[in-house]
Amino acid sequence: MAWGIYIQRFITLFLALVIFTLSSGIGAATEIIVQPGESIQDAVNNTVPGDEVVVSPGSYTENLRITTGNLIIRSASGDPEDTTIIANSQYEDVFYVEANNVKITGFSINGPGTDRAGVYLVRSSNCIIENNRLANGTLGIYLKQSNYNLILNNTAVNGKRAINIERSNYNKASGNTVSNQRFGIYSLFSEGNILSDNTVSMSADHGIVLESSSNTSLENNIVSSNGDYGIYLASSGNSNLTGNTADSNTVYGIYLKDSSGNNLVNNKVLNSSRGIFLLRTGDSMLSGNLASNNERGIQITSAGNNNVLKNSVSDNSFSGISLLNSTQCNISENILSNNTIGINLAFSSNGTVFNNTVQNGGRGLNLQDSNYNALLNNNVVKNRYGAYLLRSGWNVLSNNDLSEGEDHGIVLENSSNYNDLTGNIASYNRVYGIYLKDSSNNNLNSNEAAGNNRGVFLTKSNGNTLLNNTILDNSEYAILLTYSSENNISENDASNSNRGIHLSTSSDNTISGNNIASNGVSGLYMTSTSNNNTVFNNYLNNNVNANIKPASFGNVWNTTKTSGTNIAGGPYIGGNLWAKPDGTGFSQTATDADGDGIADGVYNIGTSGYTDYLPLVAVSKTEQSTPQVDVTEEQTETPAEESETSTDDQIGAPTDESETSTDDRSEYDDQSEYDDQSGSDDQSGFDDQSGFDDQSGFDDQSGFDDQSGFDDQSEYR
Repeated sequence: MAWGIYIQRFITLFLALVIFTLSSGIGAATEIIVQPGESIQDAVNNTVPGDEVVVSPGSYTENLRITTGNLIIRSASGDPEDTTIIANSQYEDVFYVEANNVKITGFSINGPGTDRAGVYLVRSSNCIIENNRLANGTLGIYLKQSNYNLILNNTAVNGKRAINIERSNYNKASGNTVSNQRFGIYSLFSEGNILSDNTVSMSADHGIVLESSSNTSLENNIVSSNGDYGIYLASSGNSNLTGNTADSNTVYGIYLKDSSGNNLVNNKVLNSSRGIFLLRTGDSMLSGNLASNNERGIQITSAGNNNVLKNSVSDNSFSGISLLNSTQCNISENILSNNTIGINLAFSSNGTVFNNTVQNGGRGLNLQDSNYNALLNNNVVKNRYGAYLLRSGWNVLSNNDLSEGEDHGIVLENSSNYNDLTGNIASYNRVYGIYLKDSSNNNLNSNEAAGNNRGVFLTKSNGNTLLNNTILDNSEYAILLTYSSENNISENDASNSNRGIHLSTSSDNTISGNNIASNGVSGLYMTSTSNNNTVFNNYLNNNVNANIKPASFGNVWNTTKTSGTNIAGGPYIGGNLWAKPDGTGFSQTATDADGDGIADGVYNIGTSGYTDYLPLVAVSKTEQSTPQVDVTEEQTETPAEESETSTDDQIGAPTDESETSTDDRSEYDDQSEYDDQSGSDDQSGFDDQSGFDDQSGFDDQSGFDDQSGFDDQSEYR
């Protein structure tokens, strides 16, 4: 009886051990050797899970079907060059795998036919396809409805798609080298895949494509010399593109269309028509990218809520960073150099351009038909133009440095209205510091314009306010108005220039509270066609304070006596303070018996026929010195009459009324080359250039929107 129980227990333990062994996969794994002339498929057919098929060097012609899981099929040498599998039938895949945990490694896989793959994984998971060479096939490695697989260190040449991932998730393709395909790597209706450290080149169309694929990671790939795009995302969102290099791709380096919520970080895009291009793609971050030697470095079109920050953008032939028809985008802390246009906004609104450095280009900041944007704290120096606004209004330019330009610091042109320019530096530009042409109702407050040819120049611009600006040391004019009306010029320092404030054919302006001193030719000048201007409470201390040409009408040189501190520190506001550098000016010598800060007499202004009826006296204003300059007789003030005299030099006046070149340089007053000169003022290469005004290439890009190569991909199973 005891012996029978012992036998029964032994049988029970043995059966348990067998069941455990089978269930755990631990057993006597078989290594099946295949020699040349033998069938790899026969060996596969004789495997059980855990077996290993080892293929000796040689050439094998067959199509393999693998449905046994937990299987390794490898070349004995590990070298794809000496172990080749050629498709026996071009109507079948070379490797068809429908199993889990299969590893295929070390083969040259050649010759699958149309729409067939070198390795086809369908409904397979946790497989490894590694160190193979795939050539002359329509599809290299094709995953369909297959998850958590690894595609590692393979080489694919001369095919249609090297790696195709369709409706397959959480796979990783890394370290693969792909060339001479139509598309290098293609992901379709997939998510959560990782594409990293791959090299894709010389594709007829695109290098890496994500179509309707989300949450994908593209890391450290090199895509170069592809026929259209390096990396292309279509309807693919929430992906990370990090550390990729896209070089010498014909059209785009990286192109995102209808793909939102992506992060592009630390990529390099070089030598393409457009480096990084986002079309109808919002809520994305572009940070730390290098975009160089493209036609356009970074461009965002018809999109919103993108952040472009800390990128390095240089040597792009058209533009560095561009927004077209986009809204609420942020461009900040980028470094741009040697771009024809540094930062370009066209038909874009409510954007912020903040704390960027833009140097050595054409136009540093360019706005065309763009409204309600904020340009703040940018360093824009040594460009042709600092900031150029064309038909753009309601923008804020604040605390920017727009200096050392080849032409102008700030330009507002062609109905650029209702802009607010505050706290900017527009100094040491070769031509103008701030230039307004056909632009009205702008506010210029607390800006600095020093060391330019002209500090602030308004032509055909009305209703603007110039308040509390520092405009010094400009070689021709501090402030010049031509054909401009109803402007308010108040509390500015217009000094140390050739001329202080100069009005040519400009009427109905208010000039008050300005410091106009130490100007070489004249402090304040009006042509005979400048009418109905109001001038009061200004401090003038120049050798020639006012050169007012006869025949104008309606100009007023004082306001009604009003209680309040005037520019000289007196208790009433009335007329102007008329000083001379040598201390002999009218306001310096006039009496003020009642101590109200208003002189007891009136001041006649030269032969103009105008009178300041409430001239101020010097109460507390510190006298300023003016460099002595050689002036003509007509420019010399006549002390006996306490009035300034000069010849009538209005433009077009008879010869005997013309002023000498020293006094007027009348060619500046209405000379067309200054009022609308093509060389500086409207530089037609920019102002009406179709590339700026309609740029149809940006608006619909029809050649790129319907790339039929993507739309009819049904051919791939």
